[in-house]
Amino acid sequence: MEPIHVLLVISAYAGIALVAQVHDGSRRAAEARWKIARPIWERAASLVGGEFKSGPDRWGALRMQISVVIENVALLVDHGIDDNDVSGAPHHTRITSTTRNPSGLWLRVHEKQLRRASSGAFRARQVDVGDPALDGAFVVRTSIPGLARWWLTPPLREALRAAADYQLTLESHRLTAVRAGLEDDAEKLVSAIRAAALVAGRGRALTKELRALSQALGGRLLYGADPASSEGEMTIEIEHRSRLLTVEFGRGGKKGAFGTRVRVARAASPSERFTLRRRSRRGARAPSGDDALRRAYELLADAPDRVAPRLGDELRRDIAALRPAAVVGDEAAVTLVFGQIETGRDRIERAIAIVSALAAPSPHGPYR
Repeated sequence: MEPIHVLLVISAYAGIALVAQVHDGSRRAAEARWKIARPIWERAASLVGGEFKSGPDRWGALRMQISVVIENVALLVDHGIDDNDVSGAPHHTRITSTTRNPSGLWLRVHEKQLRRASSGAFRARQVDVGDPALDGAFVVRTSIPGLARWWLTPPLREALRAAADYQLTLESHRLTAVRAGLEDDAEKLVSAIRAAALVAGRGRALTKELRALSQALGGRLLYGADPASSEGEMTIEIEHRSRLLTVEFGRGGKKGAFGTRVRVARAASPSERFTLRRRSRRGARAPSGDDALRRAYELLADAPDRVAPRLGDELRRDIAALRPAAVVGDEAAVTLVFGQIETGRDRIERAIAIVSALAAPSPHGPYR
């Protein structure tokens, strides 16, 4: 055999031996980490009332897993290799859950200094939620700012601060909380599990609120799309004074803001279209006087004289007090639009009274 061939063979064996040593070293390091973390994960499982499992997977790698149900939310805690290696740590700890998210909200929350945080292809923009403590320390990205502020309740914000090492992401009906490295603190793991459960449970809470509202109004709750769809919209149908009235929760159009709309059918001519919308705080000064509605809203109509008789003093006071984003009348319906999600029975009933008054036929009114 030629000397060069001998050298190549020796180099190949040396390379194989080196790879085996590296693999063996990695395996031993993983086993050492696993032995340290195992009792910590067992304790965390005990603290949350979950089930702990451990052992080799089908490839022989050591694995740990916690299964737990908190507030009717099922969560799975496990760990794995950080294939993206964006954190600088070879492993990650992960908490996952399948959750009800009828609004299709996309939400991501992470501490500002978290190395793992990455926007990637996440379809959302950064917003402030109005909590100085959270806004100062965390980044919140969301597809629906108004709904995200409703979603992140004070108890949930406190839970997120206790789980600052984790990046929580809600996409469609999947909730994931990830941190770099294998978690080695039982209390921190418990905090992260509880924060994940609170985030995942808000969609269920929204559905529960709307069901309660539907029952209180004597209506029925419907879904505009498959509940498993990320584009689901919820609607309460009510028969009010022999007319079909709807309370819709979702986007106003494909790219509209997420909010609540109260709508009742009417029959009117195109000349009777109108829009009553909130005045911008910028720009021209609002008219002066005692009329609160005129100061806060501007009326856009093809024939204002045909709309004005409907806006009597009592109705004007009611609209000014309720402060909706807009009231819109077209040929087919009158719709009152809230600029945010609204589930309060009192405000919804006041909105129903307003649209019913504007849409009701009257021998002295402008509608045929």
